[in-house]
Amino acid sequence: MVHSGSRNIGLKVANHYNKLAQELNAKWHSSVDKKWELAFLPLDSEEGKAYIDEMNYCVDFALANRELMMDRIKNIFKEIWHGWDLGVNDKLPGVEFDKMINIAHNYARMENHFGQNVMVHRKGATLATKDTIGIIPGSMGTKSYIVKGLGNPDSFNSCSHGAGRAMSRTQAKRELNLEEEKKKMKGIIHGIRHNEDLDEAPGSYKDIQTVMENQKDLVKILVELIPLAVIKG
Repeated sequence: MVHSGSRNIGLKVANHYNKLAQELNAKWHSSVDKKWELAFLPLDSEEGKAYIDEMNYCVDFALANRELMMDRIKNIFKEIWHGWDLGVNDKLPGVEFDKMINIAHNYARMENHFGQNVMVHRKGATLATKDTIGIIPGSMGTKSYIVKGLGNPDSFNSCSHGAGRAMSRTQAKRELNLEEEKKKMKGIIHGIRHNEDLDEAPGSYKDIQTVMENQKDLVKILVELIPLAVIKG
């Protein structure tokens, strides 16, 4: 299971167009109060069209990152298995992989809900239309899940992106106990060595089982995954 975003390009695109929207909203004397930080770009404007195009590019770029990372990991498995296979038993089966499951979050797209065309922004959420296969990660020390969407209209056909943070990265580094978090990782190969590593420790996330129970009307669990090794880049 691999997680990677657009590696800062998405942030730069968002910041650029947010600043542009703020400038244009001021020029248009928008009734949206500036303190709400809800500056907008009309979808039929040149600026709005450009933003949608660049946002979709960032989503595609993030997928390309994940595909490359996954291909390299798969090749390592194949190489190690092949070397072991030759030395032990030439009748052992080769390494096989199921079709890649890709599910993105932090994007916006036009959809029809409750009889209206609306722009849905999934931040911390993923698509869960009926029969859509998705991934809901817990943390590096807890279970994760392969799920099938149930297409719940009240959630705009969405489910959670993961367990969700129980505390910020800064708070986790300040408040979590390093030795206690290491104990939670017993039996898992991991890289938690210093306080600086605590931002992704299990204790910084919500209880994934509670999260899954709370969204059982959004997704059906297909596979329960248990972590064996974690690499944080």
